[in-house]
Amino acid sequence: MGDAAFLLVFNFAIGLSFAAAFLALTWRSKVALGRWCAAGFVAAATTVAVEGFASAIPSARLVSVLSFSSLLLGMTLIVAGLLRHYRPGASIAWLIILFLAGSLLNGFYLFEVPRGTTLNAFGYQGPFALLTLLGAMIVLVWSPRRPADLALAAVLGLSGLQFLAKAVLAAAAGSGPGVRDYLASTYAQYSQTAGGILSLLLGLALVGVVAVEVMAEAARRLERDSLSGALNRGAFLQQADQVLRRTPQGICSSLIMVDLDHFKSINDRFGHAAGDDVIRACGTSLVQLAGTDGLCGRVGGEEFCILLTDCNIAAARIYVDAIRSLIGMTRFPMLPEGYRVTASFGIAVTDRLEPLADAMHRADLALYEAKAAGRDGYRFAPLSPAGTADFERPAAAFGDG
Repeated sequence: MGDAAFLLVFNFAIGLSFAAAFLALTWRSKVALGRWCAAGFVAAATTVAVEGFASAIPSARLVSVLSFSSLLLGMTLIVAGLLRHYRPGASIAWLIILFLAGSLLNGFYLFEVPRGTTLNAFGYQGPFALLTLLGAMIVLVWSPRRPADLALAAVLGLSGLQFLAKAVLAAAAGSGPGVRDYLASTYAQYSQTAGGILSLLLGLALVGVVAVEVMAEAARRLERDSLSGALNRGAFLQQADQVLRRTPQGICSSLIMVDLDHFKSINDRFGHAAGDDVIRACGTSLVQLAGTDGLCGRVGGEEFCILLTDCNIAAARIYVDAIRSLIGMTRFPMLPEGYRVTASFGIAVTDRLEPLADAMHRADLALYEAKAAGRDGYRFAPLSPAGTADFERPAAAFGDG
């Protein structure tokens, strides 16, 4: 086995090994980047297989098209995965167009251009250089720039430069008069060696990013209450404290304690499965209404706490009315027809100067007042004397909900 043939086998093994690693890492994960990368490395491994069996394929044009398109597809899948990972929902249509344009250019035009010429060399390597450099740009612009992200961007950038260097070398030293002569050329040894090293580095860098995301996903799962989908008590307290500390001075936030009314009675009369159904449905509604800018945590059995930033008294009133309406309209399959679940609320408007524990205590006291007044309502806590924000306190701020 010649050196270039050995390197082909080595690169083929690298591709399949990394594909298996990505699938293993994300087998039970929602990190789709791993599956994009697995598909990309399988496609790239196909390129190596085509080049290895080029002598057995009757059409030289077919060999060229399969080899080029498989590698281009692999790079396209990886870059598309990066784009969708760092910018969820972003369109990848333009990447598909680039892939199709490159494949058609190679099959119908570049194949007729003599190998070893500058036009053929840059026409062949250019699309790969473009895709890898685009991948580096995507990571640098839209990633959180963690060490793993920066390492990936560096490897993608090196890969792009390597494809350009291969074009220069192919034009200067020649890559053989035909695809089947490629394995015997000096260029093939350089190409496969450099390709193998950078494939290994790219695979490791991508594995690093995927591993970081999988661990972050696992950490987020541990922060969530499995029944309601809200943050657990510890995660809520930690994140709420951080959010309040980051809030600009003079901007108020609302801390809302929510307690489902007569929840013990629901468990006693209809069973714990019915109670779980109520917690699940109400928790889902509260998390959705909190939105991406708010926090919702389950801080007790049937008790939730919500933090809304840049939310004054008037906005908090509107928000609580929306929650009451939504819970009131929710139907629970395990409860009798017409059974209405209600909740009581205690609201403390606060700002960054007040400790979270103090704000929660005020909200708790307001919640007790709402429950003592007959439940299915809300109370606002007296304002903290430490606050400096404009809470826009209306005259009826402490009235019944």
